Amino acid sequence: MARRRGFQTQAPKQITLLVAIVLWLIGLLAGLGAVHLPSSLPGNFGFWSLVVAGALLILGSLLDGL
Repeated sequence: MARRRGFQTQAPKQITLLVAIVLWLIGLLAGLGAVHLPSSLPGNFGFWSLVVAGALLILGSLLDGL
């Protein structure tokens, strides 16, 4: 059997996908103005939840066991 070289990805685990979907939905609804997130801390929580969801999906596809 020949060895494949290069970039290999895998499907993220179900819990990783679920957390990423929840974070994405929070970011989407906050961006549309349907959900008002607390603004006591500096930063836009909706935007950062979208960034974290995307990063989590990327890491879940690249790292084994995440």
